[in-house]
Amino acid sequence: MKGKKVAVVGSGVAGLSTAYLLSREHTVTIFEREAAVGMDAHSLDAHGARMDIPLRVFSESYYPNLCSIYKHLGVKYRHADYSFSCRPAAAAASYFRYINFFVADMALPLPLCLNVRELFKCVRLAFQFAHFVNRAPAKLAAEAGELRLGTFLERHGYSKEFATCLLYPMLSVVCTCSYASVEAYPASIVVDYFANKYGLSGAQCRAYEGTRDVVDRITQPVERVITSATITRVDAAQPFAGGRERALVTWRGADGRELSEEFDEVVLAMQANASLRVLKTRELSQIEALASFKYESKRVVLHTDASLMPPNERDWSPLNIVAAPGADAASVTVWMNRIDGDLRRELKGPIFQTWNPDVEPSKGSVLADYSFERPVVTPASEAGMAQLATSQGVGHIWFVGAYARYSMPLLENGVKSAMEVSRRLGVDTSDIEVDELALERAALSGATRRQRTWGMLVLAAAVGATALHSRCYLF
Repeated sequence: MKGKKVAVVGSGVAGLSTAYLLSREHTVTIFEREAAVGMDAHSLDAHGARMDIPLRVFSESYYPNLCSIYKHLGVKYRHADYSFSCRPAAAAASYFRYINFFVADMALPLPLCLNVRELFKCVRLAFQFAHFVNRAPAKLAAEAGELRLGTFLERHGYSKEFATCLLYPMLSVVCTCSYASVEAYPASIVVDYFANKYGLSGAQCRAYEGTRDVVDRITQPVERVITSATITRVDAAQPFAGGRERALVTWRGADGRELSEEFDEVVLAMQANASLRVLKTRELSQIEALASFKYESKRVVLHTDASLMPPNERDWSPLNIVAAPGADAASVTVWMNRIDGDLRRELKGPIFQTWNPDVEPSKGSVLADYSFERPVVTPASEAGMAQLATSQGVGHIWFVGAYARYSMPLLENGVKSAMEVSRRLGVDTSDIEVDELALERAALSGATRRQRTWGMLVLAAAVGATALHSRCYLF
């Protein structure tokens, strides 16, 4: 056995990244409650293709460390069309829509709206969004302290229409959370996300062979992977109290038997609320930190019911957001056939993945129906992140996950938390970890960013002028 004996509990992207990195120096066991490794646990084969549930896409500009691990593993990925439309109700026409033009490694968004009556609104929203991407970082830098997103938008004159019809629905989809949570997000996290994602490169990517290929590659160096393992408790080491020198993991297997095993270190790669339920420790700071994180649960349904798409098929986008007045969160239906070329060729007939459905798909059309919890950033969780950072490793218990760092709780944050814990456990990650500031400087200068975002404005204006002149649909 090499190095320490380490347990990683949970096999989402944070757990898998941690296990992969720690396997360089230590002997690692992964525990996963599902029958398959977590990142691929809900994917399925349907209509001639394998589909990830939930669908996982990423951009090289905002997910540099995830992309670095993928490259190191030999995981191939390519551009995915993640352009979207917004409409106020399931049966309504879109008031905002854009398409992507792929140029080299960039996706240039061109606002286009089939609904002539909403052209002014579409162009107006495009202008405001480009202004937000380009100018919000400087506006935020001039602020003395941290602001919530709603306060920032109001203070700097962004319209209610822009917030409720475009920005909040986008963030509700990205973060899988309610509008109330979006409005209360730290403005710095949101501005950083959009400035990097859209200011550097809007191109979204998808793993060429899906998450199964990622899982197969990333688990190769791991000593053991135990699936169908329901963790019932994790007891922290208590050498300072004359107790156990090592941490203890107890789980119930698929056959119902309860088993226990000691480890030198245990990394909890579950959601914070799940870790709170199983962790037994005298370290109150760990318990208090875990209790501070808030989660929201949303459904995702894979189905074939086209009635959840815009009524005019010419108005269909890869992502179709419904921002219904009075709803507590946005709904989005992903047209799986349009995400990338392979799915377009492989799928036999239209197939959709809907998050937080505002209208239920017909029963006969449903292929899969799951609920997922997602963390949201709140003032309490911000304090919890700081508290968790100072209590890492106490009792030989460590924590990784998208929730654990001050940033958008997405895949990249999970990878970063894995790298931080791996370094503290003696693993050299320098060949994989990305210097993000250097990457940003090398990728695109501030001047080029301005040219790109204001170029989007010119495109929007041109589209609006053309449409008004022709008084007809643009396709």
